[in-house]
Amino acid sequence: MIKFFLAFCMFFLCLNTGGDVFSQTQKDTLVVCLGKAQPKSLDPGVSNTRQVLTLYHNWGDTLLYREPVSGKIVPGLAQSYRVLDNGDMELTLRKGVKFHNGEPFNGAAVKFSLDLLKKPDSRVARYLADIKDVVVLDDHHVRIEMVKPIPTLSELLANVLFIYPPGYYRKVGKEGFGEHPVGTGPYRLVLNKGFMEMHFEANPRYFEGPKGSPGIPKLKIRIIKETILQMEALVSGEVDLIRSGSVNPEHVPFLKLANQVKILSTDILRVYFLVMDARGRSGATPFMDKRVRQAVNYAINRERIIDSAFNGFAVPLDNIVSPLHFGYENNVTRYPYNPARARKLLAQAGFPTGFDVDYYAINNESAAESILSDLKAVGIWAKPKWMMGKWDRLYQKFVNGEIPLAFLTWGSYSIFDASALLNHFFMADSRACYGTTPEINRLLEQAKGAMAMEERSRYLSNAQKRISEEAFWVPICSVEVICVMDKALRFKPSLDEIDRYFLAAWP
Repeated sequence: MIKFFLAFCMFFLCLNTGGDVFSQTQKDTLVVCLGKAQPKSLDPGVSNTRQVLTLYHNWGDTLLYREPVSGKIVPGLAQSYRVLDNGDMELTLRKGVKFHNGEPFNGAAVKFSLDLLKKPDSRVARYLADIKDVVVLDDHHVRIEMVKPIPTLSELLANVLFIYPPGYYRKVGKEGFGEHPVGTGPYRLVLNKGFMEMHFEANPRYFEGPKGSPGIPKLKIRIIKETILQMEALVSGEVDLIRSGSVNPEHVPFLKLANQVKILSTDILRVYFLVMDARGRSGATPFMDKRVRQAVNYAINRERIIDSAFNGFAVPLDNIVSPLHFGYENNVTRYPYNPARARKLLAQAGFPTGFDVDYYAINNESAAESILSDLKAVGIWAKPKWMMGKWDRLYQKFVNGEIPLAFLTWGSYSIFDASALLNHFFMADSRACYGTTPEINRLLEQAKGAMAMEERSRYLSNAQKRISEEAFWVPICSVEVICVMDKALRFKPSLDEIDRYFLAAWP
């Protein structure tokens, strides 16, 4: 941290010597630093990073769309829709919509997209498992047939049923599409420089939908791998905006020193947590003993982590989901910071001198190191495996069952429902499940099929209570997303953590 501070002070002094040296970006272009991790594909069905998901919603569209201010889900590529008595949905598609390459958007594209995204190698296949098929009634009418009715269907159609052009995808294949995707969205990709810099321009044929045409005609996306260089680029005017969620809360005080920059934040669904391998997927682990999992919960000082590593842009969690999720339950088993009790539980479990374990972390190094220190204090010798900025690689190891202990974060694909987290991590047939019970699995299955909101809430609540009792995770905090930008730019971060660059505007 000291090294970072000194480096920042040096470049800040250089930038401010001799007065304001701010270099204003051309008014026809928005330059965004997407973060430090270089994408390997721009296909959101292949990469489930927040970077790629955010970009998709700028160059692509979904059948339904969430309005960023009201949060209401409205027609997108669909002109209208209705839910049938059996839970199926019929949609009337907009006429005259074309993909960026001129290919027509129609019912066949919707069916092709669902079939593609339900394949086993799709990162969103699990979310779409309850959708049985798309029946093409004609070019502009489709019926989405369900395995069983689900209450979150509109959320799925607005967030994870990405729409692909069948002809273009068949021609270029998965790899080609990932390098140069084609969608129907307000921006279209015109140049990809090895995923380090990507140039977009306004789609001249964009339909009159809820997104509207871009307020800034050109969009340049940059990857900048060093945090200090990201901040320097922002303050110098080479970059206009750092993607929401890419800014470490610890760096906000330094950014406040630059009068060219403004900082906005808002609550989001994202939560941070510690996962323990209670199922023994990575081999026989101490975490298969409930007392060890409870000990780890008691060992972690959440308040100190939030104060030191999140700089006030977070609140501690006793539960594993955010209060913004539908079905959130506040009355769960709590594990206040108590290292003495943690050591006692470890001794009762047969680990009086502790144990060694590999420990993986993906984000917020300071928080990850604080957890490391807390574990060490009770005798758990965690061996760090830092994978900062390498989410795709870490996630693959995670779903392969190779990780005994991990500090992770999850944004629920911007689906404001507790099932978006609970089903993914706690249903027995999920590749991301490292701990569950038959009762938890049953409750989540019941919630999936319950259409009455009160009934669903009850099932989700009971599942959260059981999960907390079993101490499968250590919930750390829910966070605000931080967005830093040129002070002249008109732009706001969104509750769903999806930056809509087409809504940005210069004065």
